[in-house]
Amino acid sequence: MNWQMIWRTIYHARQYYITVVLSLVFTLTLLFSVLSLVNITFFAPLPYKKDTELYYIGGELNYQGALHQQTHIQGLFDLQQKSQLLEQMAVYFGLQTEYQLVDLPQRPEVQVLLGAHNIFEVMGVDPFLGRLFNEQEQVGNKQPSAILSQAVWRQYYQGRSDIVGQSIQLNQRQFTVIGVLKQELELPGFHQAHQAIWLPLDMDETVNIRGIDGYNANFSALGRLKTGVTQQQASNEVSKLMKQASAERHPDLQHMFDYNGKAVPLRQQIQGDSGRLVLMLLAGVSLLTLIALVNLCSMQLARAVKRLQPLAVCYAFGASKKQMFYQVFRHNATLLASAGIFALLLTSLSFGVIIEVAAEQLPRLSVLRIDGFILCLTALVLLGIALLFSWIELSGVREMQLMASLQSSGKGAGKQLRQGTAHSLIGVQLLLSLLVLLATVHVFAAAWSEASRPTGLNSTDLWSLTVNYADVDNSEQQQNYHRALLQSLAALPQVQQVTPVSEPRVPRVRNQDRISNTQGEVISAARQIGVLPGYFQLYGLELSGQDFSAEQVGLEHHPVIVNQRLADRIARLNGKPALGQSIALSDSSIQRQIIGVVANTNFPGAPDFEVDEVFYPVENTGRREYSYLLKLSSGAVLTDAAVLELLRQQDPRLDLQQLTTLNAAFAHFSLAHRLAAALSATLALMSLLTVLAGVAGIVSYLVQARRYQLGVEMAMGASIHQLLRDNLLKLVQPLAGALLLGFSCFYFVTGISRIQPELMYQADWRLVFAVLLLLAIATLLCSFVPLRRVLLGDPIKALRNE
Repeated sequence: MNWQMIWRTIYHARQYYITVVLSLVFTLTLLFSVLSLVNITFFAPLPYKKDTELYYIGGELNYQGALHQQTHIQGLFDLQQKSQLLEQMAVYFGLQTEYQLVDLPQRPEVQVLLGAHNIFEVMGVDPFLGRLFNEQEQVGNKQPSAILSQAVWRQYYQGRSDIVGQSIQLNQRQFTVIGVLKQELELPGFHQAHQAIWLPLDMDETVNIRGIDGYNANFSALGRLKTGVTQQQASNEVSKLMKQASAERHPDLQHMFDYNGKAVPLRQQIQGDSGRLVLMLLAGVSLLTLIALVNLCSMQLARAVKRLQPLAVCYAFGASKKQMFYQVFRHNATLLASAGIFALLLTSLSFGVIIEVAAEQLPRLSVLRIDGFILCLTALVLLGIALLFSWIELSGVREMQLMASLQSSGKGAGKQLRQGTAHSLIGVQLLLSLLVLLATVHVFAAAWSEASRPTGLNSTDLWSLTVNYADVDNSEQQQNYHRALLQSLAALPQVQQVTPVSEPRVPRVRNQDRISNTQGEVISAARQIGVLPGYFQLYGLELSGQDFSAEQVGLEHHPVIVNQRLADRIARLNGKPALGQSIALSDSSIQRQIIGVVANTNFPGAPDFEVDEVFYPVENTGRREYSYLLKLSSGAVLTDAAVLELLRQQDPRLDLQQLTTLNAAFAHFSLAHRLAAALSATLALMSLLTVLAGVAGIVSYLVQARRYQLGVEMAMGASIHQLLRDNLLKLVQPLAGALLLGFSCFYFVTGISRIQPELMYQADWRLVFAVLLLLAIATLLCSFVPLRRVLLGDPIKALRNE
């Protein structure tokens, strides 16, 4: 192998090789990344024995026109006792309790899940070390056993082989490690299930598993059907029994919502709406790949024209077409293999970014890797592109054309790329790019509009602190610590104001309880938040009516303040303003007067949290967790270490639950929409740049190949302006045709979506026409530049070639 000749060949055609390799690397990186997501979403098996026979059992609650994944907790246990169609069933949950491994110096926060004693038997998983739960961990035994995932075992305990039997401390309680899981578990709703610690069902800090009732998104079950039972039969039984249990325990709530249980394949539940998102990504990246391939195909056609004479020489020396195809294919395969290797390396690096930014939006990212399936797809894609490029290069090789090329003696003679073919390539690229742009700009507009929606409050320099008092058993002592902590926080130099509140303004989990009218009828399920006077002023929330007074704090018959959403609901139901009316909270029969209406708080990216709210005047009365709203000096910060030291000075039993800025807390909710906006903008920009580069390349080739003809026309008296106008008018034809066809396709899809509820969306026609105008102007500019450059370079000189 003559490396010097190879290097000389690459150097002389360096623009071609750089363009092809870079285009393929970035395009294939996007394609391989999305194909990897498709693989884990639709094809990769779950880490359970007979995973296709494993079912998710939970509930759905239709409240105020929105469908929520909410399960009636005791209904699960009723179902377990009464079901005739389920062979096995095991309940699991993971509530809002935040667990930390406090025996480790870094005190890492970990996901903790609690499962029935037979949860791993139902899953069909095995221990890597030790054992899994058995009858010893049945509900009622209060067994302090813990099972580690491999991720926790390796990350925090360095994969110690003697971990079984060791003690770990979660918050303020000690647990004994009885085993390490072999598989990386995947569960719907818990994206960190693969790196969780498992505890017995009755070992949560706050939950009495047999006493807790209500509806919760974090309670579910796994089950397996009896032989011969269909999914429809099981789902019907689950829905009937769980609906019956809900009606028996909460008859007064049934008029507010429609509740149903369901049994669906576990893969389907894990996939959820992410399947549609992944398919949309695949469609967008596929169109982008097609645009890039059309662009590269135009380069291959131009290359084929330039290589016709060397091929003709080979033909003259006796080379067959098969031999020429092998030579061309070997060259293209080597080129694509190098691009494919770089693309796979970039794809592997991109997985870390995807996991970091999309862990809560896409399931099963823990198993995202380049496996045999992706390598086979990569080989097939690269082979297909190599065959396509080789066919393009040899498509015009005919004996008469080879003879004509050998006989040609001038630069203006011989085979050239036909104008119709070039215009077709331009039209196809524009059509595909238009479809990508129209889709992505709508996604960007919708996502960015939601992510940038105002919260309705002033969160500048506001911090939220949540403290865990769970280990302080004495209520009076806890209140003393609470008052002392308030004084300590207020004494910090960077703290301007501090006020306690029963829960943070931006909660991790939405807790709602019933609200009743004067007739005892339940009218809503609302957040109920205990605050002190001045709380609303810190947020800059507009308040109609009166704020609480210091004398009202702690009264048995205290008044309440409601948000505007609940005030509007009460006004609709009663036909008069909410101010001055009375409501009852939770199960209490005490009627409480509404003395104020506060402005709504919006949660960009999480409209489910925009619910009815009731505020009442109270200070810490012995809750296991309590929050504090702090107003800091401009630019000041608080650190976890400083706050934890402050708590330790009060009592070592006090623990830091959460410390965050209000802006960061709200940003967490809008992360998915900001990610969607960034991704759609990236696809749109790449699509636009790719098609403009392709159009500029084709036009540049055309005018270079027509320099002889342009020189003749100028010699005959044609001006530069006239030639510019005539050639641009020729390009307007494929441009207008592609844009018209693309607009027609978009209009057709928009019309179809109006009769398909699951596809319903509203097209923004101003955006549509703006995209059409932008693409038309940009394409004409990219055509104008190379054409003008050639005309100013005096094409008459091309006549000297003859």
